[in-house]
Amino acid sequence: MTPAERLPLACWLNVLSLDAVLVAMLWQFVFLLAFCDRTPRWHESFVLAAVVWLIYVADRLLDGSRLDLSRPHLVRHRMHHQHARIWVLAWTVVLLAASSVVVVWMDAAVIRMGVLVATLVLAYGAGVHFWPGRSTVRHVFAKEVQVGVIFAAGVSLIAWLESPSVSLALACALSAILFTANCWAVAERESVADQNYDASRSGNSRRGTLATFAVSCLAGAGGFVGWLPWLMVACLLGGSSALLATACWWRRRDGGLSECSRWSASANVRRPWFDRLVPMADWSLIVSPMICWAIL
Repeated sequence: MTPAERLPLACWLNVLSLDAVLVAMLWQFVFLLAFCDRTPRWHESFVLAAVVWLIYVADRLLDGSRLDLSRPHLVRHRMHHQHARIWVLAWTVVLLAASSVVVVWMDAAVIRMGVLVATLVLAYGAGVHFWPGRSTVRHVFAKEVQVGVIFAAGVSLIAWLESPSVSLALACALSAILFTANCWAVAERESVADQNYDASRSGNSRRGTLATFAVSCLAGAGGFVGWLPWLMVACLLGGSSALLATACWWRRRDGGLSECSRWSASANVRRPWFDRLVPMADWSLIVSPMICWAIL
């Protein structure tokens, strides 16, 4: 009922949680091809995509349930707040579909490992949304660090079952750091409009840059001495380079003041303002795996 700009496609990918799904599927492809010399089977990709989507939507529904529309807020939280019934229905359908595929096609060993990762997800959800005095929990166990570790564990789960190694452990650690740095960059970018942002644990704004630079150096060194497959090295270097460029661009344009997902308020009308040049934060984690997928 208010004038609003049309959402760019990349912002719809974020609102619908499809950018996270795309990141998960691409990095699962990288891990399996680099360490198991094969590509993911359809049911492996489907289950991973469904689980990631279910986690992100549940997290955003909980955030949206506490949303104050009179204050600046994120578009994705507003969408989940206003259309909660539709999201819950879609969530239920996807859950049933994923459960059916798991029961019929997934190996028992993968299911057991998946239960362990699910335990980490439940612990994350409890700490972020339900734990009494959750600001203290967030300060000790930063949300972004939890997301980075869980995401790396999920995309590398099948590789661990088929080809465990020290090299795989190093790749998982570097991937977790890269995913965490991406979460830090997004959190800083959206801080002015994210009502769940905890400024007390924001820490040094340069920590993401240092972490990303460390990933680049360690990935390059690991590839040079033969500790990491070159496919993994290429994706880590590409992702960290793109993330560094994105973070520098955002800081140059005054941080979160013009991010794509901000919903700013005025006296008579609320309008979303979008940074159309970099509308999707996770693009830095998508580009290099997608290029490798297209080539191979």
